[in-house]
Amino acid sequence: MSGEKRYSVKAVWRTLQGEGAWAGRPAVFVRFTGCNMWTGYEKDRAADAERNSATCPLWCDTDFTKEGAAKLSAAELADEMLSVAGDIRFCVLTGGEPFLQADGPLIRALHDAGFFVAMETNGTLSLSETFGDAPPNWVVCSPKLPAEQLVIEHMDELKLVVPDYLPENYATLADLTRIHTLGGATTKFLWVQPEDGPRLNDATKLAVELAQATPAWRVSVQIHRVLGVE
Repeated sequence: MSGEKRYSVKAVWRTLQGEGAWAGRPAVFVRFTGCNMWTGYEKDRAADAERNSATCPLWCDTDFTKEGAAKLSAAELADEMLSVAGDIRFCVLTGGEPFLQADGPLIRALHDAGFFVAMETNGTLSLSETFGDAPPNWVVCSPKLPAEQLVIEHMDELKLVVPDYLPENYATLADLTRIHTLGGATTKFLWVQPEDGPRLNDATKLAVELAQATPAWRVSVQIHRVLGVE
């Protein structure tokens, strides 16, 4: 169809959700290209960190650059996901920053294909403006800027990568996190996740200390790394 939107997709693969409330669940992941925090290229790490006043460009290890990406319509992407999925109908849209590309028509196409749609975002873009009346089923916010610079209206999980992002600085986002029922009790999914890389040991120690001091927060463990899956 002439003028039909096409999404720049770096990869579609079958794996396990490695983090958060759905950790361990078989999933189809879709990685979109592009991010508003970092270009994805080594030469821009320091400049983008300074431009955004964000530390994530300094340690992010995700390849979301445009090289090798496919341009797919919503229907084509849904078909590709179904061909990869087998019987799996849980999908995770990630990036980069997937809110830069994903929209209501894509979510509708994925729902029509039978997928439960989870997404992760840095919180700099609005849910209502991005998706209208067709939002994803589940939203994880992992902020990379101060809370007062974020515009996301709500989330199902809040994940802070420590040591750079601390619960004491994101109380307003914690308030925006939806309440869910777990084991007959109500809870909010608030996570502190150790930064992977050279600071991992110190970050892990800090995450444990934070959770023990503030029990509303839990430690997020990247089980896909423990299991050695992508």
